[in-house]
Amino acid sequence: MSLSSFRETIQALIQSTRFNTSIFDQYIPILVENYASALNIFVIAAFIILCIFFLKDKPNSKYNWAIFYSTLYMTVMLFSVNYFCAKLELWSFNYQGNQSSTIPPDLFFIWIVIWGILPFAFFRGRHLVLVSAFLLWIDICTMPILDAISVIKLNPRWILGDISLILTIFVPGYFWAYCSYHNNCLGVRAMLQVITFGIGSIIGIPLLLNIYGRLPNLSFDWSSIEIQLFFIAIFPGLAAVNDLVTKGKGTAFPFDPTKFLVRTGVYAYCKNPIQWSYALSFILLSVYHSSFYFLVGFLVTILFTIGISDPHESKDMTIRFGKDWGIYKLVVPKWMFLWTPNHIPKGVVFFKADCNQCKQIRTWFLKSKPINLDLKFDTDYPGNKLTQVTYIDHNGMEFKSVTAIACCLEHINLAYASLGWFMRFPVINYLLQLIVDSMEFESVKKRL
Repeated sequence: MSLSSFRETIQALIQSTRFNTSIFDQYIPILVENYASALNIFVIAAFIILCIFFLKDKPNSKYNWAIFYSTLYMTVMLFSVNYFCAKLELWSFNYQGNQSSTIPPDLFFIWIVIWGILPFAFFRGRHLVLVSAFLLWIDICTMPILDAISVIKLNPRWILGDISLILTIFVPGYFWAYCSYHNNCLGVRAMLQVITFGIGSIIGIPLLLNIYGRLPNLSFDWSSIEIQLFFIAIFPGLAAVNDLVTKGKGTAFPFDPTKFLVRTGVYAYCKNPIQWSYALSFILLSVYHSSFYFLVGFLVTILFTIGISDPHESKDMTIRFGKDWGIYKLVVPKWMFLWTPNHIPKGVVFFKADCNQCKQIRTWFLKSKPINLDLKFDTDYPGNKLTQVTYIDHNGMEFKSVTAIACCLEHINLAYASLGWFMRFPVINYLLQLIVDSMEFESVKKRL
């Protein structure tokens, strides 16, 4: 379907859902006059709906956390994505008597209830396509009405913005709730956690400061150097999230706790890498926006970690991991990074004995004097025939090929470990593995 035919189809759909103009025009003055009262009724109704869904049955932590995730994601993303839609002049809201990119708070609340809570409450994350199409149809019906009573001013291309909201806000948020409720797609859940807090910090907080006049010269025009510096700051936190997923089989959120105590990777060098990155990011945001208000976020992160997160984590981790956790928290610093992982648990890596390149890599690791790393040949491998370099950690988890080498680098020092963390990032790891798989490694027997 061409773009022009798609536009014609959408326009026809919009026209088919609108009321007859001559009839509807009679009620516009009434709607305008009673809009505030009607909106208050909708807000009260939305609040009653919340109470009914959360109080009618016994508390269900799985259900409540799923609702929490979808609501949190949609709240952050709706606030942020709407800003860019308004900047593209797809629409603007009549807020406090002026045309603005800011969604009126009462309308924002109703929007979140309709998108973030009701669909999951009824369908538990199922029928994603149908529910998305239904919400789009509701928007097509109601947005022109809101435009007619001057709540919002729509551009002829507004439908493109609405579709983008469905795709970037509702679909991921609804899917996150589904994954949480059914306990699957762990990597997706962790990724959406990172996106939520990342967008909230980088875009959401500056927007709030701008609305309240504390950041008048708002700009998101980051230079390449600024982006690189910001990535360096959040890099340990991203690596830690990856460690929690791949090695701990959990996430940083309380309802998605790890099944294993993660003492390798970035956690062999620092106990609080996520909080470290998050706190440092506020300093960089303060410098970029030339505003001291972001330092409040820095202080809140530190105080939250010391006063709430650490005590809760210590109690929970002691119950789940006992002595191992007690030893770990004594030998790994909270806020500083070790240069050498002196207390990293022992790992074992197996190389193919008949592979010349594998033997060279093994020799390099021997010269690098890794800490608590046994380097063996495939003749000692306890499983079936070895086809790739294999690393086995202290929990018995196996990592192959590129990932195995990356895990081995973590046993040397912080510089090599950082390279290993970068190699284990999902997309980077996939690309490196494709390169390795395309290469032919020469065996000693063939050369002879």
